[in-house]
Amino acid sequence: NIDTDTQWSYWSGIRDYEAKNRDYLQTQIGNPEGKDKPNKKYYDPRMPVRAAEVATVSRLQQCFEDLNCVGVLGLGEADEPTNVLGPEGERSAGAKRGGLPV
Repeated sequence: NIDTDTQWSYWSGIRDYEAKNRDYLQTQIGNPEGKDKPNKKYYDPRMPVRAAEVATVSRLQQCFEDLNCVGVLGLGEADEPTNVLGPEGERSAGAKRGGLPV
């Protein structure tokens, strides 16, 4: 069941993140690197959520491979995403700040 598998993989990503960073998740300040070292980047809630997302994507890829559903739509490889503002903040033609391209 893909629903159950994705729920478990999401939980597994969070569980693995906690196990890997347990020593950094006990206090705001103080870890194996030093008693005055901050731990903010470890207890930021986005970090375990990101680990959960990565684990879920990995499990879904495995599901798609198991079900022979990889590349069946014939769409080819996806284009690399681009920023509408372009390199170094230059705007592409038709792009406006804070809005969709026109």
